[in-house]
Amino acid sequence: MGQLRAAAASAGPLYQRLETVLRDAIAEGRHPVGTLLPAEAELCTQYGVSRHTVREALRRLVEAGLVERRQGAGTLVVAREPRRSFVQSMRSIDELFQYAAGTRFVILHRGMAPLAPDEAALIPGARAGTRWLRAEGLRIGADGRAICHVLALIHPRFAAIAPALPERSAIYAMIEQRFGVAVAEVEQEISAGLLPPAVLAALGRKGRCVGMRFVRHYLDAEGSPMVVSVNWHPAERFAYAMRLRRGDG
Repeated sequence: MGQLRAAAASAGPLYQRLETVLRDAIAEGRHPVGTLLPAEAELCTQYGVSRHTVREALRRLVEAGLVERRQGAGTLVVAREPRRSFVQSMRSIDELFQYAAGTRFVILHRGMAPLAPDEAALIPGARAGTRWLRAEGLRIGADGRAICHVLALIHPRFAAIAPALPERSAIYAMIEQRFGVAVAEVEQEISAGLLPPAVLAALGRKGRCVGMRFVRHYLDAEGSPMVVSVNWHPAERFAYAMRLRRGDG
C-alpha cells in the first residue's frame, strides 16, 4: 500500500495509481517479460485494494500492450514499454485522405439534428438549433481496435449523402465526388481533456480518462465549412508526428 500512497501525487483514481505502480514494476524488470503477474487475490492483499480496482488496473495494462490475460493461466507480461498503437503523421490534405482510407469508420448514429450550443460554437457563423447532418461513430484501425471516437457535422447542403456515408474513405472526399465542391483548406486544432461521457460509453471506457481532441474544419474555396469533425483519441493509444523544415528565407 506504501507504493500506492507514493503514487498518490498523481491524484488519480485508485485503479490508475495501481496501474502506475504495476507499469513501473514492469518497466524496471521486477516483473520481467514472459513471467506472470501475481494473481488478482494476491494483488488485492498486497496493495489493500478491491478486486474491482485490480481488474480495472489490469484492463488498462492490457490496453497499453504490456500484459495479456489468459483464461486459467493468469496475466502474462508481454512488453516492458507500452505500445503506441496508432501514430498519425499528416502534412497535406492528401495524407489526411490516406489516413481515412487506411482505417474503417463504423457509424453508430447518423441523421439530421439541431446543433447543440457547444457544437455551434465550433462552426463560425453557425447558430444553435440549425439542423446539420450528424455522423457519430468509431474509427477502427488495422488491428480491429478503436482508434478514436468521431463526430462529423456535415453542412445541410450535403445532407443527401447520409444513406451512403463511407466506411473506407473520408466523408469530405465523398462530398467532393458527389457535389463537385473541392476542399481547399483544412484547419486543425488540437487540445487535451477528459473524454466526455458519450465518448467514454462508445469506447467502452469507465472512470475519468484523458484524451486528445482534434477539431478539423474542412473549408471550400470561399472559406465556408463543408464538414467539421471532432475526434477524441484516448491519450495512451495515440501519438501525433510532425516534421518541420526550415524555410529558405
